Amino acid sequence: MSDINIILIRHGEAAASWSEDPDPGLSKNGHKQAESLLMHDSYQDLSGYQFISSPKLRAIETSNLLAKKFNKNVEIDETYTEIPSDGVLMKDKMEWLGKIASMPINNLPIGVVDWRKKIISALLSIQVNTVIFSHFMVMNALASFENDAGKLLSYYPDYTSSIKIIIRNESIISIQIDKEKKTKINI
Repeated sequence: MSDINIILIRHGEAAASWSEDPDPGLSKNGHKQAESLLMHDSYQDLSGYQFISSPKLRAIETSNLLAKKFNKNVEIDETYTEIPSDGVLMKDKMEWLGKIASMPINNLPIGVVDWRKKIISALLSIQVNTVIFSHFMVMNALASFENDAGKLLSYYPDYTSSIKIIIRNESIISIQIDKEKKTKINI
């Protein structure tokens, strides 16, 4: 079986934080970051790729220019959405996320465990080269799975950074992590 190439791209900077707005679009800077993807060496030939996005506006907006460049429709897939935080008040989300991020994987709430398993299973079953526009914790769910980290948070992806994954026979054979944030304060 041939290798499947998957590129996960984190959305650009949002216009509001996760604890202020459940679905903000991109900030002015976020739009510039999304535009910079057009010039990125790794994204010059995506004609043979399918495009998938989280349903969150910031991920969709990040996908728009690359999708237009390659005349692609972007499939919206709930699998690659934000970490589920049902029942957590907006004002408490950042504190909650900090606890979840550093919690041993075996102690995560069942909703987060199921979310992570669904992401991993969906990714391993992809059959064609794919670009996925997604989120900080989705990228961490995959990176922590591949490097067998004991907790969900294993690195700090910067805005519009990527993870490049090669799948063969429904197994990850290679994972390459792009740039991390320079500061690790706001996850």
